[in-house]
Amino acid sequence: MIAAVVTLRSWQQPDYVKTLAVLAVVALVMVVVDLQFYRVQLNASSDLSAAPLRPFNVKRTLRKLAGLWFTIGIIAALYWLLPVYADSFYDPFKQAALYSLPALVLLSPLYIAFVDSLQRQPEDAYAELGRLIAGDRSRDWSMLAALGRGWIIKGFFLPLMFVYTNNDLAALWARSPLAPADDFEHFFSFGIDLLYLVDVIFAAVAYTLTLRLTDSHMRSTEPTVGGWVICLFCYPPLWSSVGVKYLAYDQDGAYWGQFLASYPLLYGLWGSIILALVLVYAWATVSFGLRFSNLTNRGIITNGPYRWVKHPAYLCKNISWWMISMPFLSTIGWATAVQSCLLLAGVNAVYWLRAVTEERHLVADPAYREYQDFIARHGLWARIRRGLPRVEGVA
Repeated sequence: MIAAVVTLRSWQQPDYVKTLAVLAVVALVMVVVDLQFYRVQLNASSDLSAAPLRPFNVKRTLRKLAGLWFTIGIIAALYWLLPVYADSFYDPFKQAALYSLPALVLLSPLYIAFVDSLQRQPEDAYAELGRLIAGDRSRDWSMLAALGRGWIIKGFFLPLMFVYTNNDLAALWARSPLAPADDFEHFFSFGIDLLYLVDVIFAAVAYTLTLRLTDSHMRSTEPTVGGWVICLFCYPPLWSSVGVKYLAYDQDGAYWGQFLASYPLLYGLWGSIILALVLVYAWATVSFGLRFSNLTNRGIITNGPYRWVKHPAYLCKNISWWMISMPFLSTIGWATAVQSCLLLAGVNAVYWLRAVTEERHLVADPAYREYQDFIARHGLWARIRRGLPRVEGVA
């Protein structure tokens, strides 16, 4: 990722093309490592054989192709229909999608035919949809409903992550490479922007490559309306139209740097802790690899910071907001400080609800139940409790 970002800095192409190139490099390396080193295609959850099980099946491949492109067509029609996607904010994604279309057209038949030959159960949701398009009555509507939910999630989050990546890369490339390294203010600004860039780059790649070949396909999606609402509330357009109006906790617009600028040692320490929290947040996304996604189970993650706590990204992100905004201090008065603290606590409550609904969804997976048990016995809080002195008479 770093090599691609540095190398493409001066490439004379539109930003969306440069962004696609960075994402392609990162995706290629991730896929190669997963297939060649981790051999994820041999996981039982991939439902793939190590060698082809059958010869090329023209009819089923065409059905799957029809199902795939019909789905993509529906998503494209929704982008055209819904007014929110007419906003110029989404222009980089639409330009990148059109730019990538020829490659998708060429590669999709090859990928589908290859994976079909390896699938132990080749009659998947795309084949079912293709059969429905051909006029046959569907035999498994639940399979089609799961496919639809998965594509709604992908169709919602992929444009956001691509645009965030595009904008963050453009801002990074616009920076002077000669910014003073011994100035903590510049170091903090560069560091936090870089960490958030890492987060959205890996998220954009993961939302793009929901592939069975890399065992990063969607096993299940959030089953409740409440879970969807709580999650989507944290993203545009709901957050930008509702959240910032009802939970705007930075009432006076003053942040940690303004309060601590006169105390250089405390300023550096406070800023370093914020960077460490955001580093763990980005590390959590990277730990997912190709399986990162909201509202889905694409495989249970137990490595990286997830070996210590179940929700490291939410935990660190919410703590960092308290440290960045310092709502308990105010340039206006104590009433504003109390108001800001209560509103930020409301934001924290939203993320607590996200964690609750996610666990309620994932607990259907036996692997997640094993992970919950492991964290209860060996996680960070369990280790801290074991290290505390036992109070006499207290169980």
